[in-house]
Amino acid sequence: MGHEPVIIGKLIRPDYSLILGPLDRRGVKNRVKTLLKCIFGVGTYSLTIRVLKSLKFHKKYLHVTPYKFYDWKDAPKDLGVDMISVGSDQVWNANLYPPEPYLLTQIDNCPPAISYSASIGMPEIPQSCVDVYKAGFAKFHALSVREKQAVDLVKSVGFDAAQVVDPTLLVSSSLWEKFKQQKPPKRKRLLCYTLAENLSDILPILEDFSRRNDCDVILFPDSIEKWFGFSPQGLWAMSKMKMRLLKSPVKIYASAGFEDFMREISAATWIVTNSFHALMFSVIYRKNVRVIVPSDPVRKGMHARMQEFEGTVVKGPLMQFRIADALSSLEKGESVSIDEVALNERVTFSREWLRKQLKEIEKAKQ
Repeated sequence: MGHEPVIIGKLIRPDYSLILGPLDRRGVKNRVKTLLKCIFGVGTYSLTIRVLKSLKFHKKYLHVTPYKFYDWKDAPKDLGVDMISVGSDQVWNANLYPPEPYLLTQIDNCPPAISYSASIGMPEIPQSCVDVYKAGFAKFHALSVREKQAVDLVKSVGFDAAQVVDPTLLVSSSLWEKFKQQKPPKRKRLLCYTLAENLSDILPILEDFSRRNDCDVILFPDSIEKWFGFSPQGLWAMSKMKMRLLKSPVKIYASAGFEDFMREISAATWIVTNSFHALMFSVIYRKNVRVIVPSDPVRKGMHARMQEFEGTVVKGPLMQFRIADALSSLEKGESVSIDEVALNERVTFSREWLRKQLKEIEKAKQ
């Protein structure tokens, strides 16, 4: 659209711990502990590999400002940009982070700003935060959000917002082609990607599915870092868990980076997930996907963003309450399909909305 995008180096936490994971454990004692966990524990080594893959991906693909900061008061006076776009994933969710930094209320001389597909991810705005959201929304030239629920929340405090698609759907689908699995897999395969779910609860269910259907099952857990210590009981528990995972017919892929994530989604026959972006890439790669209603209380509040896809863009039995229900639906041969007309209408509207805001801001500067 004729603009050069740059990511402002605004940290979510005061340091890099959210990005670096095990690599952020400083001091000789903590680094020795991390090394021991990599050798004797479960998951720490894989998590370290995933961090390194992520850093490599960032360096290769993300255009980030040379400056970085946590608090806006530490930001340079000249940000080096002539407009700001805020979005998208959970940036205005007060259950996860203080919303002020992404409502731009802490910037004195703020450049013209819009939000693109900003997500609130709460069923309601806490009464204690209403004034904060009002002050923030007033700083924006135009507002767009990701879910219908967020449109209503913005309206409840006196502002208007357009509903647009997630940025992953906004770009040309050809962008994602280079991440696809090039050779078709030899066997049918199920990809299960879960967030905030207990591995020990879902593993036996996936193993049974693999045996019954003679297929490969890939599991992407968000984290399985386990350490039971050097006591006899701890070492015994660790060895039992290692043997349990080694013998499993399910491939537990804890070291998966972004490219692995997209490659496996593109190669999957079926996908079961409770992740919004796993749903988005399932739509992009046109996969037979099932979405599990999250069990985690905070993630339940975010569920509306996925639920509204069923019966509109995605036709068929998309939503399931349990993993077992999702797998049963797949075994029955049920499938979902994409309403190409509805999807194209949403994408076209979103592109035009963004193009209009960019033109209006450009015109106002002249």
